[in-house]
Amino acid sequence: MHKNLYIEHDKRVFVIGDLDADFQKFVDVLHSVKFDYKNDVLVMLGDVIDRGNDSTKLIKYAIEHNLIMLLGNHEHMMLASLIDKDADAFELWVQNGGAWHFNESEKNLSLVCDYLKTCPVTLKLHFQNEVIALSHTAPLTCDWNNLELNEETLSTDTIVQEFLWDRTRVKTQSNVINPSVLFSIHGHNTTQTPYWLGNTYHIDTNYLAGRPTIINVADLISQYRTLKN
Repeated sequence: MHKNLYIEHDKRVFVIGDLDADFQKFVDVLHSVKFDYKNDVLVMLGDVIDRGNDSTKLIKYAIEHNLIMLLGNHEHMMLASLIDKDADAFELWVQNGGAWHFNESEKNLSLVCDYLKTCPVTLKLHFQNEVIALSHTAPLTCDWNNLELNEETLSTDTIVQEFLWDRTRVKTQSNVINPSVLFSIHGHNTTQTPYWLGNTYHIDTNYLAGRPTIINVADLISQYRTLKN
């Protein structure tokens, strides 16, 4: 569920928000930053699938180009529906953009599910002498230094709720600073422009602004250091 990623100082590291199965917007945004597939690192914050027409295409592209993907609540609904055979999850998934799978081959659905089962719920980036946390949504409180311990003591349902579904921090506009990381980056909560809440940064702009947001992590580190000062 939880992974660490150690990245050299001279690498360019990007994080991209919800894509909603729109391949062309994804490619356009990568072109806008001149993304180098051989040398740059890209992390997708989940909700890559559903609503658009390119769910399978995006997953295959991520596999082919060795991109990093976190689970979002839409990926969780797909796994709960097709792997766990959860009827309630299936109904919710179909109502919220998952109907594309009715026209997809069993082979492709199996490929997508197999890939999603390898995707972590959270990722900690160790980069430029800082620790940056990533997950689909921002839990109200979280000790990012003890996620493995949390995994042992909390139920899977609790972890899924906190990191894939919860909107409490955004709904309450909580500016609490989480001291266990420099900051964290999240999707899930739709917005026209990215914004800070405490030391959480929210970038799910695709639905309201019509374009996914891509973040250069080094630039955001510089921005946050300036804000702190």
